Parts: sequence; C-alpha cells; structure tokens
Amino acid sequence: MQRQSMQMGHRRARWAAGLIALAALPACLGYAGPADAPPPQTRVMEPTERPTPPPSRSAGRLAYVGLDGNVWVTSPDQGEPSQVTDDATAPPEGQGRSYHRVAWLRDGSLAFAAVTRTQDDAWSELYVKPALDEPAELVAENDDHFVIYVYGAPACPNDDARCPALAYMIEEPNGVGLHLIYTDGASGDGVRDVLVAVGRPFYVSWEPEGGQLLWHTGGALRQNPAAELGLYDVQTDGRQVLPHAPGAFRAPAWRPRGDAWLAVVEAEGDDHLLRSARGESARLLQTSGAGTAFVWSPDGSRVAYAERAWPGAEFYGPVWLLDPVSGERRQLTDDAFNVLGFFWSPDGRKLAYLSRLDLPNEVWMQWRVFDPELGRDRGYRAFLPSPLMRFVIHSFDQYAQSHRFWSPDGRYLVYAERDDEETDRVRLVDVEAERGADPILVDEGSLGVWSWE
Repeated sequence: MQRQSMQMGHRRARWAAGLIALAALPACLGYAGPADAPPPQTRVMEPTERPTPPPSRSAGRLAYVGLDGNVWVTSPDQGEPSQVTDDATAPPEGQGRSYHRVAWLRDGSLAFAAVTRTQDDAWSELYVKPALDEPAELVAENDDHFVIYVYGAPACPNDDARCPALAYMIEEPNGVGLHLIYTDGASGDGVRDVLVAVGRPFYVSWEPEGGQLLWHTGGALRQNPAAELGLYDVQTDGRQVLPHAPGAFRAPAWRPRGDAWLAVVEAEGDDHLLRSARGESARLLQTSGAGTAFVWSPDGSRVAYAERAWPGAEFYGPVWLLDPVSGERRQLTDDAFNVLGFFWSPDGRKLAYLSRLDLPNEVWMQWRVFDPELGRDRGYRAFLPSPLMRFVIHSFDQYAQSHRFWSPDGRYLVYAERDDEETDRVRLVDVEAERGADPILVDEGSLGVWSWE
C-alpha cells in the first residue's frame, strides 16, 4: 500500500497546473536581495514586459527519479508522466531497492542505475533503455558497490559499431574505477564491461568524436604523488600518462568541437589553466591554486571559469568569461554571489549559475541566468536542494559535460528541492516567464535531467 500511495503522487502530476509558490526569502536571513533583483553593480537592460508564452513543445524530454524510487519521463506536451521502472521498493537512498542515477545518452537512449541496500550492504545494476516502448537491457552489475556516475559517449569514430555506449564509475578495491560499456551484439560478444582505469578522486572527459577519454585522478600532484592526467584511446585500448603535473582542479574538459582540451597544471610553483591542442600546449592564465572549475561554451568559442577563494572553500568566486585562444577575459557575475555551479544554455547565449544562500543551519540555492550580450543577470526563487541535487552540484564541472539541466530549447531549468516536511519535488524555472512567475511543479522526486534533443 505504501508503494501504491507514492505512485499516486505521480499520476497527479500536470505540467499545465504547475505554478506552486515558494515563499520569498527574508532579508533578515542574509538573502542578497529580491528573487528577481539584478546583482549589485551590474548593468541591466530590462526586457519589454510581455505575458508568459505557452508551454514549449520542443523542450525535449525530462527524466527524473520519483519519490517512489522509480524512474519517470515526461515532457511539456505529454500530460501524464511515463513510468520507466516499477520495481523500486524504497525512496532514493533508502533501505531497499531504488534508482539513484539517470542519464540521457546522445542517441536518445536512457541509462539508469538501481541500488539495493540492506543494512551495510549494497549492490547495483545498470540499464540502458533504447526507447520508452522498448525493454531495458542490463549492461552491468556489481554485488558489492553502487554506481557512482554515468556518462554517455558523445559519438563514434567513423560510425564504428564497436564503440562504447557509455562510461560509468564504481568503487573498486583500490579506488574508483572507470568502466566502458560496449553493447554491440553483431560481433558475437554481446554486452562487454571493460575496466579502463582506477583512481581517487576520478574525473573524466570524452573527446567529442568519442575516440579518446581524458581523465584526472588523485587531485593535485603536490599533495598526492599518484595524481595524474591520463589519456585513453578507445580503438587501441592504449593508455598514456601525460607529462603535466595536475594542479588544483577536478574535471578536465575537451572542447565540444575540435581537438583541444583544458586542465589546470602546476608549473614553476604556480597553477595555470592549460589549453592543449594537437600536441601543442599553452598556459592561458595563472590560477589561484585553491581550485578552479571551467566549462566550454557549446560551440567551443568561450570558456566560463571560476576559482575558489581559499583551499577547501565550498563555493567559487565570480564567474569569468575567457577567450581560449587570445586569453582575454572579463568578469560576468558580481562579487556578491557565492557560486556553486554554472551551465551554458544549449545555444550558448546564456549562462545559468547557482548562487549559494546561507541560512541558519541550511544552505539554499538560487538559479540565476546571465546574458553576456545584454549584460542582464536575472534571479529566480530560492530553494533548499534535495540530497541528490546537492550530490550532483558538488561535481558540477563533471556533470556539465554529461547531463543537461537546461531544456534543449533553452527555456527551462530543472532542479529538485526539499520542503519543510522532508518531501523532495522536481520543479522547473521558466526563463521566458514574466517576472514574479512561480516555478513549475513537475512531480515529487529527487533529481531531474533533460534529454539532449
């Protein structure tokens, strides 16, 4: 009966009825201004006031982990959500079986992982579902650990059918393991699960053509002699340790178009943001050494980056816009905002970022959207993130490469909040809505991600 009652919450979900108000954050709690106020010292060009347009029919599909622990899919023009799994027995992260990881692959397939917890034990399964009307395929399982992260391959060199479908990470006896999943049955091998490398912590970036993987393990070399930047060739199964000393950063990043990549390296006693292309490397700028995060724009012409003010800081300072060729840069966000993560819109025209709001005993977040061309910075309603949302944002520079929080048409931003009654809900920010519009309730759930198309 408990499971049935949780599922009823999903059947009640309606996109058209989704305007649920969040109370404004009191100024006495240290809030940085009204929800729609621009940051201090930022030039603002107000748009012409217009009514909120109707729901988009080209927004793509939204996959989310429901309150019942199952995976669901919906879209703005769908009405009722579609249930992808039905065998969860517990809410996400609870004792029992639940689905806790979900990722869209570039071909429209949906990957999701289940974990079954019994006291101190956990075992997991990873599935790929080619389409909503097709059965899911079990592609990996582990009797001792749960899947940490799923990352779909971006493409396949020369349309080779033997290419991996996705990468995933899971705990190994000596660290975190990076695995590749091959699902081609034409070769007679069926599904293959290949362990590529092990490290801790582990961050990875796919080359845009899918032929190589760049990884960073171990943190900064000055703090861990096992830290490294590594390169893996999918076709030859070749592994190469690159001749660069990793600095203070997490995820390296391939340029979305072309063969350049970025990482932070230590040289001559300082950390530098390094751009490498066709075997030639150039230091773009010196970084603070406390930690740097960076995300390429979709066309690869610009880089958004931010730095931590001190080692161990839980947020970043202002976001900067960098030309990766000339090295020219300019500050985007105001110094008043403590940044937790940032994500380019699919067309590269806007940058959404999450600002940290410190309340007594809680850390809240606020989506803000910056338009570099207009110099406009708009904030939306604050929210207390769900545990799964916090987990993802902690490694946002990794997830910015593998998951989408922007809808494909650039209209909606998804997030998951936890209310005063400890209930998690998935909501949308409509960036085209008139000022003061409430976020849209999708359903009770712990995490949502948009499809690529």
